[in-house]
Amino acid sequence: MTQTLVPFGVRHAVTVDPEPVDPVTLIYDPDQQINLVRDGGVVVPALKHSTGKTSTTTASSDAKPGNDYDSDQTED
Repeated sequence: MTQTLVPFGVRHAVTVDPEPVDPVTLIYDPDQQINLVRDGGVVVPALKHSTGKTSTTTASSDAKPGNDYDSDQTED
């Protein structure tokens, strides 16, 4: 039986259907320090990463008993 090599981070994720990327088409933006690709007539980030909504308990409360909470959307 032949085993397929699957990167560790995707072993328990959804089925992977990779799309080939020609490295020559990548454009590096030194100001943003990211790779960009041309999608039609628009230049967009090559990858987008988001970990979703975060929730943080702050160390102090503002005139209320208990902790304050802060939530945010994380995105690269």
